[in-house]
Amino acid sequence: MSYLKLALLVLIFAATLYLIRGNRVIGSKLTENRRNLKAISAQLHQTEDSLQLLNLLALPDLGGNKSWKYILSLTSFPARFASLPELIPSLKNQTLPPAEIHLNIAKSEIGQLTQSVRNHLEVAGIKIFEVSDIGPGKKLIPTLNRTDFPVIVIDDDLIIEPDLTLKIMIQHNLYPNSIIASRAHHVTVEKSGAIQTFTQWDKQWSESNGPENEMFATSGAGTLFTKELLHPEALDEDLYAELSFHTDDLWWYFQARRIGVNVRRVPGVRPLNFIPDTQEQGLWRTGNKERNEINLIRLLDKYGKPF
Repeated sequence: MSYLKLALLVLIFAATLYLIRGNRVIGSKLTENRRNLKAISAQLHQTEDSLQLLNLLALPDLGGNKSWKYILSLTSFPARFASLPELIPSLKNQTLPPAEIHLNIAKSEIGQLTQSVRNHLEVAGIKIFEVSDIGPGKKLIPTLNRTDFPVIVIDDDLIIEPDLTLKIMIQHNLYPNSIIASRAHHVTVEKSGAIQTFTQWDKQWSESNGPENEMFATSGAGTLFTKELLHPEALDEDLYAELSFHTDDLWWYFQARRIGVNVRRVPGVRPLNFIPDTQEQGLWRTGNKERNEINLIRLLDKYGKPF
């Protein structure tokens, strides 16, 4: 039996045991008072998270037409270079290991990557690429331009759970014509049908899993793309820089919707586990709140309503 099949069977067994235990906990809490409603809700979300592993049972042909190969891709910038070694264990200990791990760094910043950090990354088998400086867009655009494998992107400030990429690839094999997102927002509209401002969207959506055209992938927590799921212009670095620089998630959303591609959310709820001392230089702290609104208007003017 292959390593993959054995790992999948172990995960199915563990998920089943968790579901049995979780249902018992929910049942006992239902006999108590209202103060336990929050705990029951949390338990239900965790149960849904484990339940989605049982989707493996919908994929009986694990070794045939189903592909489990993918590239794990990320980018970074000088303020976070020193913390990159802290990412390595979670990248290397995935239940479903990537075919390759790509780290794309701007040519203008690669010189600030110390030899010590570089050594840690290279010993771990992480491939470092010098690319154009297109902000967060460089975690995906250069990688998709160099591979035909599915690409799962993550942010450089997050520790990811060991089964994250497996869960994403399960959903990819179940919904091969959809972008697969670990976390998502939900695009909202006015009564007139016009898209509301980004601030008004429903953030960290968990009321449905899609695929839906209103589902908006927030890529940093783990999102799968392929070339076929995006309009060819999505890989045009100059166009991206002109219309959506720093707001890569908006770019992917509009370029997917241009060809009718929807987003599927990985069932369950996954809290974000940030590496300490990495948030002071994040995009949200350096102007992305305003950029999202500005670039949303630009993209609507250019491409029209996405659904």
